Amino acid sequence: MKYDKKRVIQIVTESAKNYDKFLNNKQFLIIYQTKTGTDYAEVCFREMNYKHLTGIKSSLTAIQFYEACKDSRLAEDEIDIDNEGKVRQKLSVLPYLHELLYHNCMIGDFINSGVMIQADYFVGDTKLVLSVGFRRCKSSYDRPVSLYCGDVRKMTNPTNKVLVIFKKTISEDEYKEIAYSSKNLDVSSLNIPAELSVDLNVLEKK
Repeated sequence: MKYDKKRVIQIVTESAKNYDKFLNNKQFLIIYQTKTGTDYAEVCFREMNYKHLTGIKSSLTAIQFYEACKDSRLAEDEIDIDNEGKVRQKLSVLPYLHELLYHNCMIGDFINSGVMIQADYFVGDTKLVLSVGFRRCKSSYDRPVSLYCGDVRKMTNPTNKVLVIFKKTISEDEYKEIAYSSKNLDVSSLNIPAELSVDLNVLEKK
């Protein structure tokens, strides 16, 4: 399916509004099951990440592009559509990006089997159609670098079940909200390291 510029603008505009509400300037602590216990990843979404995730070419900078999408003022002459397969695939799942970390999902280290993606690990939905690649960053939180239409299990090894996802804004010191928790999980039983700054009251409420 090809996308004309009018349709592309509609998709990236609506998706940017949801990105702004559910992901932008938010950090997520993903705790997942491993063969030997549990492990975690901390990720952060910022306005400068959005443009790259769309796959759209534009004369605007990353932040200008995001603001234009969010404010419904992106113009047709500011984007270039080549309708390559990768762009079409990204656009097909972009409207669901904001839902990923609020629902049942999986996580695993990326196995680079010829796919040119500069990611260290992927988080994907259980419907097996949407995956987001993240790059580890030693100096700060991991950042999203790729949006992929496909089964996360085919891109990762091992593929692990996500148990719980905490969230906070980048200005908050502690995680005080749960974005997702797997069914029947006793979150308070998890041995969460103190350095991860999870408010213990969150566990008690759950």
